[in-house]
Amino acid sequence: MIVLKDAPPLFVVAATDDELHLVPMSMDLYSKWLAAGHSAEIHIYSKGGHGFGMNKKNLPSDSWIERYGDWLQVQGLIKK
Repeated sequence: MIVLKDAPPLFVVAATDDELHLVPMSMDLYSKWLAAGHSAEIHIYSKGGHGFGMNKKNLPSDSWIERYGDWLQVQGLIKK
């Protein structure tokens, strides 16, 4: 994968117990973004499965959307 010079900041969320085993790919994407000199943030939860999205499961992954909101603020993409 080639990261373009004008690539936007990257936010990645994944769960270790994802049935599609996407954590290694997510980590690789994150590493490539950083190596290209772009802003990136990654959150990997131990539990959440695939596509945990907005479904509440009483797991730490339930709060991913708040972390995304925090990240958007830090990037200056939204106001508090």
